[in-house]
Amino acid sequence: MTAQIVEYLRRVVIFGGLTDEDILQIASLCRVQKMAPNQVVFNEGDDGDEMMVIIEGCVRVALMTRSAQGAMALSTINMLYGGQSFGEMVLLGGATRSATVTCVEPCVFLVIRERDFAALCEKSPRIGYKVMRNLASDLSYKLRSSNLLLRGNIRWQGGELGKRS
Repeated sequence: MTAQIVEYLRRVVIFGGLTDEDILQIASLCRVQKMAPNQVVFNEGDDGDEMMVIIEGCVRVALMTRSAQGAMALSTINMLYGGQSFGEMVLLGGATRSATVTCVEPCVFLVIRERDFAALCEKSPRIGYKVMRNLASDLSYKLRSSNLLLRGNIRWQGGELGKRS
């Protein structure tokens, strides 16, 4: 199973540029978790100490938002698929979950605990540096994507979209 885990980790953006030996060390930290469709992985505001890598399946990332009528509801901000990761902010010291993540279909995850990863980074600062640099780039991409979605939603609510000239 470790060889398969190494292959999955090689495809994950935040582990890019790591050597095979580095990936093997990260693989030794992983545990496999399976979840069913519609099962909540975690809720916005929950405490957390694990990040996940999607091996199989798809998850919906959503935030609690208020409608124009004042009702609270989950609003999808992203869909993530095999080879993508989520919950990475725990590696940066942010233990409170910033969104709700729900399985859309049967999912298999690799789970890495923050304290295990921190211990690895203490032992091998080069791994920590590369992962943190990749993580910053990945989070920047996700933030830009969310900003575009938010801008579109604001324009739509403000009536800017769909106006006829």
